[in-house]
Amino acid sequence: MRNFRTVTLVLLLGLIASACGARLPASERRQAAAAILNGGSGGAATTTNNGLPAGSPGTVASAPPGTVVGGTQGTQGTQGTRGTQGGQNNGGTTSGSGGCKTTSTDVGLTSSQVVIGNVSSTSGPVSGLFEGAIQGIQAWAAYMNSQGGLCGHQVKVNFQDDSTNCTNNQNATQEMGSKVFAFVGSFSLYDGCGAQYFQQHKDVPDIHVALETQAATPPNHFDLETGHLGYATGMMEYYTKKLGDAVKHVGTMYANVGGAVPKQHAFVAAAEKAGWHFDYSRGNDATESDWTSDFVKMCQQQHIKVFFTSSTNAANAAKMVNDEDQAGCPKDLINIIPIAYDQAFLQDVGNSPRLEGLLGWNEYSLFFNADEAARIPEVKLFQSWFARAYPGKPANLYALFAWCSGRLFQHAFEAAAPNVTRATLMDQLRKVKNWSTNGAMAPFTPTNKSGGVTCYILWKIHSGKFGRVDDPASSYRCDGQFVTVNG
Repeated sequence: MRNFRTVTLVLLLGLIASACGARLPASERRQAAAAILNGGSGGAATTTNNGLPAGSPGTVASAPPGTVVGGTQGTQGTQGTRGTQGGQNNGGTTSGSGGCKTTSTDVGLTSSQVVIGNVSSTSGPVSGLFEGAIQGIQAWAAYMNSQGGLCGHQVKVNFQDDSTNCTNNQNATQEMGSKVFAFVGSFSLYDGCGAQYFQQHKDVPDIHVALETQAATPPNHFDLETGHLGYATGMMEYYTKKLGDAVKHVGTMYANVGGAVPKQHAFVAAAEKAGWHFDYSRGNDATESDWTSDFVKMCQQQHIKVFFTSSTNAANAAKMVNDEDQAGCPKDLINIIPIAYDQAFLQDVGNSPRLEGLLGWNEYSLFFNADEAARIPEVKLFQSWFARAYPGKPANLYALFAWCSGRLFQHAFEAAAPNVTRATLMDQLRKVKNWSTNGAMAPFTPTNKSGGVTCYILWKIHSGKFGRVDDPASSYRCDGQFVTVNG
């Protein structure tokens, strides 16, 4: 999913895993996906509940028992791979008022409070679209405040919903830019519209996953999904070795809309570099909801051995798996569907026997798995505080990104102490290398604007559950190379 700076990327990351999408049946989620892929606009940017979205939590009293805040040690990879390396830039931070002290002041920073901004799309064509982003940053803020604040400063989140609208994103960014210390954890289909402000105000720090190319280019932007348009070969090479000649007969489908197309090109380029061959490939219109005829061609005429898709959303991928049955595809057809790591996917697929053994990979932890939380303290911390802040809500990828953005901001803030300003914060952010947020994400360098990430984890569905396979227990496989494409 990495390095595709377009408005449709968010669907490809799994729109239907969002707090909104997880509550909707698959048919409605596909319609919502189509609405976003076909564009849309909303009303004026809004702020509620003293800068928080409706239903946002207050300060949470105490940290969950047994949580670990400090950095984890690097672990040695298995199966011929190299694990992530431990070290000062790998997510270790101090926390609470005792970890650092500062009396500096700056825009949005007083002697007792630090104000951060977040502009996300939570209304518009799809209500609650990226609600997870504000939920994730609020969960982090609640955690920090329970620890005595960030270097003794209570964290306040100033949130505005851009209503999935370009002008609103511009206005919200400009309006908050003179009030907040930094922007942290935003998630918007129109973040490129607010990027002009950051280009003109290079003194304002911005930490978020950029979706549009313009949003990723300012020197004061620091990203969790870094790099150039392209993809890594490591996971493709793994399946080449594991599956042999089967990868020479692959069928694929993708959304033939906007950024899904260059994303698909990146996947294919990396896969072909690893020895894959695609016998069948077709781009789908955003409104399509049945692919049985495609699978008839793939299975009965092309005799594919592997079906791969990720340039779509998880609801569509689930329907595709069921369409394989309708088309009479052989039972031994191998499905490799990275986009399927989604809390709603298993429900959408239903009782199809093709669910067993379905394969994929992530460039982040299995963040909603209980077994993953038992292995990675940061994932346990995230799950615990998200559940405290938003009881009953599903933790989704946008929430994870926002949480990890907050943790990166925290690291740089603490490292800049006692002389914390916007400038010294960005100085510290530029020093960060191979950051993994204590293992919650594959290692990345926030300032990297040319290369890409080559670390990942592999997973397989067994007995209705996602689980790691051939991975370091709590780390990442780091191999292969990053293949850049021109779009």
